[in-house]
Amino acid sequence: DNFTVGGYRWAIYFYPDGKNPEDSSTYVSVFIALASEGTDVRALFELTLMDQSGKGKHKVHSHFDRSLESGPYTLKYRGSMWGYKRFFRRALLETSDYLKDDCLIINCTVGVVVSAIDCSRPHSIQVPESDIGAHFGMLLENMEGSDITFDVAGEKFHSHKLVLAARSPVFRSEIFDGVDEQKKEMVITDLEPRVFKALLHFIYRDTLSEDVESVESSSASLSSVSETLIAKLLAAADRYCLERLKLMCESRLCKNISVNSVAKILALADEYHATELKAVCLRFAAENL
Repeated sequence: DNFTVGGYRWAIYFYPDGKNPEDSSTYVSVFIALASEGTDVRALFELTLMDQSGKGKHKVHSHFDRSLESGPYTLKYRGSMWGYKRFFRRALLETSDYLKDDCLIINCTVGVVVSAIDCSRPHSIQVPESDIGAHFGMLLENMEGSDITFDVAGEKFHSHKLVLAARSPVFRSEIFDGVDEQKKEMVITDLEPRVFKALLHFIYRDTLSEDVESVESSSASLSSVSETLIAKLLAAADRYCLERLKLMCESRLCKNISVNSVAKILALADEYHATELKAVCLRFAAENL
């Protein structure tokens, strides 16, 4: 029967009267053949004639102790064979412990050598990290091409409808699905200016603003977690369906979980559908009950 190694089919051929007529049945022959399509397949072989008496005196012919430079045998095409025309004297085999109930056991090991390309190169060209956030951030900073203004508690923020619509389905709906698509100003009543500023920073740059990062270390000491900038930004992220921003806020709040704060953070997570943060809070509470 055929067997598969290295993506190729192989077969063992045994010749009781020898492969060459001139040997006059003096020797038995054993060969391994490539039984599937292939060209210049390089392989290592090991043929072991098993001692069936239990003494362990097996007859081993092996390639595997050779180096890869000299060891592999190349089979040119389907049907190519490797083996021994004079594997064993037939007269000795018939009286040996290798034969039992007129049967032989031959253990065949095949190792296919796969050529690989070394990807390391003496010369390489480094590609810098994406800077699209920096470019869009410049749009926010210099207000070039802005076509909408947000009034947040009297503070004005200039922005771009297309950028907001691309990032947030809520903004897209509010800007383009309203009665007046030509509106130039919107009033935001449910966010503080600092929170809206951090929200815009993320929308344009895909990162948290320095204001958020700087208060992170001190937020744990504040009396109410819900009053921190990161907590209010979480609420804004939920309000405008910014899932990545939500996860960033959850990650920051997760670092402030303690016995004293876990209940308040859990309440925030539940209110603003922060499933990852909620799961962490519940695990922490269970471990510190």
